[in-house]
Amino acid sequence: MELMFEQERRLRLRAAVFVDVQNIQEVFEKQWSEVRYDRLREYILQNHDVIKFVAFIPYRKDDEKRQRLIDAISLMGYRCVCKQAKERPDGTVKANMDLEIAIEIQSMLDAIDEVILVTGDSDFVPLVDYLSRKGKRVEVIGPGRGPTALELIRSVDEFENIDEIEGVIIRLTDNTQV
Repeated sequence: MELMFEQERRLRLRAAVFVDVQNIQEVFEKQWSEVRYDRLREYILQNHDVIKFVAFIPYRKDDEKRQRLIDAISLMGYRCVCKQAKERPDGTVKANMDLEIAIEIQSMLDAIDEVILVTGDSDFVPLVDYLSRKGKRVEVIGPGRGPTALELIRSVDEFENIDEIEGVIIRLTDNTQV
């Protein structure tokens, strides 16, 4: 009975979903897994009144695989915010979109009651604290309790392990390329 009440209450809240694709992809590519963003969207829609899905995706100019991912995610009903990754002189790549995510959330605060962040990044703890002070409900859907920062889990109203959402994470065989 209490579970039904909670689900009904959530469906009355206007929510927006913000996906930190780089964070999620890094975790699951290392585990030889694929993320089904279409199934994630369907799952969230079953439990929330979502007015917008936004995916933040850094890319390298010559990365055709990432371009295909951007195209696929946009066709699934996500608005894609993309930024070319910066290559440093030492060869490392900076592909962080935390600021873009924070600005997008801030721009939508008047239209939403709930923020659903799909990430495991502890950099979002100050943003979560700010949103809580503004009276917003914050849920994080993240990769397990190891890859998702404990301080992020502690700061949100609800944490959901993306690994436990049926059909969202597909384990690939060793000979299948991620």
